[in-house]
Amino acid sequence: MRSVFFQRPLEYQIETSGEEWNQGGSLSGTLRVRNNGGDSLSTQAVQILLAYALKKELKDGKADAWQVRETLNFDLPELDAGAQHTAEWTLPLPSDCPLTDKSGTLFLLFGGTEVLENGGRIDLQVRLHPLLQSFLQTFTTQFKFLEKHRKHVKGWAEAKLNPPDTQEYSSLDHLLCHLRVREEQLEVRYFFKVKVFSREENYVKMRRKTRELEQSLSPEDYLQTGDFPNRNYFRERIDEALEIVRNSIL
Repeated sequence: MRSVFFQRPLEYQIETSGEEWNQGGSLSGTLRVRNNGGDSLSTQAVQILLAYALKKELKDGKADAWQVRETLNFDLPELDAGAQHTAEWTLPLPSDCPLTDKSGTLFLLFGGTEVLENGGRIDLQVRLHPLLQSFLQTFTTQFKFLEKHRKHVKGWAEAKLNPPDTQEYSSLDHLLCHLRVREEQLEVRYFFKVKVFSREENYVKMRRKTRELEQSLSPEDYLQTGDFPNRNYFRERIDEALEIVRNSIL
């Protein structure tokens, strides 16, 4: 991906080596700064920021829309007229960074020292951490749940899952599964939305109740030889969590 930003007499061009990234991966690329003016310029301070923003807040022009996650600073040498300088850069993506959804995403901001107010930007396509992708695939392949959406919710990746149409899950309306990898721990929070029936006078009333469960999975358990996800272990822990719903039916 490539983007260009002009701030006379300077031209900033950033290029990334890729178009999509996973949580926990890294961004890398090149930054080129060119002096398009007729005079030499002294040392220039340049920044690259990794920042998150909600699309609506950007559209509304909110001054505090940006949440800066990482910062890279460069001091460029003196640039003669028509000269340019190129720098290589790398930025890590935290394992629990926001993934891209309809409401917001991470951006690369680049330019001078006032890059938040006046700079170039690239919106990044960030996907779920590979471990979390494997965890959710276990849900859908082994337990036949249907994934409806994924989004970023207050430091977690949220997946909405609908149960299969079976008697076993007849009282389960849906499940919100919050996931993240933090300090190598795979953390899961389950929010089961359960249908509860009660008899009141001459009719049956239905209401929805949320049942919650938390799990923390360590790399000694969720990884196999060669650092491959242990899908059998995922299946066991998911099955353990689903017992809450199965027991509520009984």
